[in-house]
Amino acid sequence: MSLFSKYLKGWTFRSTTPSFDVNDEIDVFVAESNSDGNGHAYIGDTHLIVEDAGPETVEKRVRVRITEFDESNATGRGEFLEVVGESSYSQ
Repeated sequence: MSLFSKYLKGWTFRSTTPSFDVNDEIDVFVAESNSDGNGHAYIGDTHLIVEDAGPETVEKRVRVRITEFDESNATGRGEFLEVVGESSYSQ
């Protein structure tokens, strides 16, 4: 094994379009909320609509259960479960 191979052993690269399976539970930051009471979260180029994540969840870290996901478009929907943290930018 070369020194270069040893140095890179175990490294992986993250995708800009991660995919999720139905029923996965993930933590995301809600970037914005619209008038129908759903939030929007962006993980790289992946867009999730978070159902029932209203304006009070914007800039908060929330736990979401994935309810549907289209890997070809990197879009999906999730069910809001709970707030799990605050943004370091909120005051």
